[in-house]
Amino acid sequence: MKKHKIAIIILILFLTTGCGKKSIIGKWKSTNKKNEYYYNFNEDKTCSYEMTVARLDCTYEINENKITILYKGNKNAHTFKYQFKGKSLIIIDDNNHQNTFIRQKKK
Repeated sequence: MKKHKIAIIILILFLTTGCGKKSIIGKWKSTNKKNEYYYNFNEDKTCSYEMTVARLDCTYEINENKITILYKGNKNAHTFKYQFKGKSLIIIDDNNHQNTFIRQKKK
């Protein structure tokens, strides 16, 4: 019986964590101390980039370790490398500058 409980717990953990793969879906807050900003990635491939003074709506596509973001009203998409490090999302720009984000809890 104990083996069955352990197997069920492992199965539940495996299913609730997306089979071990981390998801970009959710609201992410920048750890930048000078400027507070957020990315919000939705399941339907829409997103937003929010700052204190403005919000930009966007769409995104993911291909392996790259995310391509097209901001509304802009003709050119921006492609960034990204990775997960622990609970953080790291987005790396063209200049190899790393922007770290922490997932925000749902309210």
